[in-house]
Amino acid sequence: MRAENEKKSIGNTPIAVILVVGAYCLLFASMAGAEAPEVAKPCVQCHGETGNSDEAEIPRVAGASAFFLENQLLVFGEEARPCAKEEFDEAEEKPPAGDHCALARDLSDEEIAELAEYFSSQEFVPVDQPVDAQLAELGAKIHDQRCDKCHSEGGSLALDDAGILAGQSKAYLMEQLQDYKAGERWQPEKMQPQMEELSEEDMKALVEYYASQGQKRF
Repeated sequence: MRAENEKKSIGNTPIAVILVVGAYCLLFASMAGAEAPEVAKPCVQCHGETGNSDEAEIPRVAGASAFFLENQLLVFGEEARPCAKEEFDEAEEKPPAGDHCALARDLSDEEIAELAEYFSSQEFVPVDQPVDAQLAELGAKIHDQRCDKCHSEGGSLALDDAGILAGQSKAYLMEQLQDYKAGERWQPEKMQPQMEELSEEDMKALVEYYASQGQKRF
C-alpha cells in the first residue's frame, strides 16, 4: 500500500513536473501570437514583427535562446561587435539612439530580458535562398571538424550561447564570419582558434552548408 505522502506521478514523471512544463508551453504559445511589446518597436523595424527579417544583412533573431539574445544585447552595449547604423521608418517615432550599440546601451536589464523573452518565443523561419551543393558538401566537413561541438545538428539548435545558423541569410553569415576572423566581434575563447584556421573559401563553404541546413526546414 502506498504511503499517503507519496508524490503522485504519471509513469515515472511527477505530476508537478508535467504541470510546470505544460505551463511553460502555454506561456510560449501565447507569446508566439502576441504583438511585439513596446520596447521592441525600434527592433521590429529591421528584424520584423516576429524577428524574421526580410533583409539579407539583418539576422533572423526569432527562436534564439533568451540567454543568447540577452548576451548579444550586452555585447552591443559594450561595443564588442560592429555597431550598425539604424535607419528608422519616418512614420515611426525615432528612439534617441542612432546605432545598434547606443540602442542596446540605453536598455535597462528588465527591457533586455523582455526583448529576449519575446523574440525567443517566436518561431524561426529559415531564409529561402539558393545553395551551392558542392560548396555545402565541403562546408559540412568543416562544420563537423570545427563547429559541431557548439553548433550541433547543423547549426539548427537554439542553444544557450549559440545562435541559430541554419537558415540565416548567407550575406549576414559571411559578414559575421569575416568580423570574427578580423577580431572585430567578441567571441568565446574556445571559438577564436577555430576562426583563425578558416580561409575565405572555408567561410564561403560554411555559409553554403548552413543555408543548405535551412532548406531542410521547408
